Amino acid sequence: MNEAIRSALEACRRHFTAALLFSALVNLLFIVPMLYMLQVYERVVPTRGEATLVLLTLVLLFGLLTMSVLDSIRSRLLVRAGVRLDSSLAKTVLDATLNRVGGNKRVKRQALRDFDTLRQAMTGPAILAVLDAPWVPVYVLVAFLLHFWIGVLSVVGAVIVVLLAVRNEQVTRERLQQANQAAGQAYAEFDATASSADVVRALGMREALVTGHLAQREQMMRLQTRASLASSRVSAASKFTRQFLQSLALGVGALLA
Repeated sequence: MNEAIRSALEACRRHFTAALLFSALVNLLFIVPMLYMLQVYERVVPTRGEATLVLLTLVLLFGLLTMSVLDSIRSRLLVRAGVRLDSSLAKTVLDATLNRVGGNKRVKRQALRDFDTLRQAMTGPAILAVLDAPWVPVYVLVAFLLHFWIGVLSVVGAVIVVLLAVRNEQVTRERLQQANQAAGQAYAEFDATASSADVVRALGMREALVTGHLAQREQMMRLQTRASLASSRVSAASKFTRQFLQSLALGVGALLA
């Protein structure tokens, strides 16, 4: 199994390498709006240069369109990597699950779902955050090049955002685990019931089993709701912090000017 996983990851190496390259280009282009703002305040506002404003806006438009295209290509590369990973490993996972003698049937059913969860984590939004994270120091360096206090503000803001992300993970981790366990149990037991539907009807157990499954789903929804509500509070605080820091940076820049 380990050899199969290494082979599958090796087959996807080109996709991940290309995604890393496109991430570098996308993050470099993130600087374009900041440069646009600086040029507008430095060159357009004092001189009322309308032609300069039009030219800068066209450059901004080109930069943002290029960034969107590169970001789309990066996402497509990761989607293709997920498809290749599935084609390389799904058969191995299924064979290993079906060839296993004895064992918990629920665990066997869960194996493929766990593989899908891993595949989505390696090729979904989570990996995009990992690819973008190394560029945070670059932006902090650019902020320090503008002015020392703007750099300090960037560092403080980055630390606050990271702490909020850690807090969000702490608040939701246990609740999400409980919700996922409840969901897995509910799905597994429903699969078992559905596969024995004829026997269930013959024994007159349909209403009782439906009631039991509804109770399981109610428990699952209760746990998922608790996790979502806890996450939403921290996410709202994180969004407020980011918006406030962006506006505060403009205020600090005006004060320094």
